[in-house]
Amino acid sequence: MTDTRISIRTARVEEAAALSVLHTRTRTAYYTAGGLPAKELAGPQQISAYWQRAVTEGRVQVAATPENRVIGFLMTGPPKFDDIDATSVRELQQIGVEPNGWGHGIGRLLHEAFVRQLHADGITDGVLECWEANTRAQAFYAKHDWRPDGSRRLGPLGRDYVRLRVTLPF
Repeated sequence: MTDTRISIRTARVEEAAALSVLHTRTRTAYYTAGGLPAKELAGPQQISAYWQRAVTEGRVQVAATPENRVIGFLMTGPPKFDDIDATSVRELQQIGVEPNGWGHGIGRLLHEAFVRQLHADGITDGVLECWEANTRAQAFYAKHDWRPDGSRRLGPLGRDYVRLRVTLPF
């Protein structure tokens, strides 16, 4: 059950470094669960500029406790795929939740924020990529009606990234 006091809000510029650390923890949890050694993953220092840019561009929302501790994030943007029309589709680039918060509805709250953003923008279609070895994420997205669209690209350990799409009712 989700704590009803969790708020979803736009990330603040001063939170970019903390988001780099949280992203590192979430990535490490799902990639190592899929068999990838943690030493092969970038740390927060390598991805801090990425997060600074995304937060500055306004592409990040966070799930925060009443004390303003960030426990999850949502990053969206125009699709990076050449075969997807960026005017009619938005990419869900990342949902990440503090690993000890998995299964408590925080990801669902972040996904609902993505849906609200699509509706506010007058868009019904979303796209994302998910590592096929990340079975937890695969199940999460399937529960929210995301389906593979047939596009794949090579991922770590010979396990592909699978592209998923969703069309939301208006």
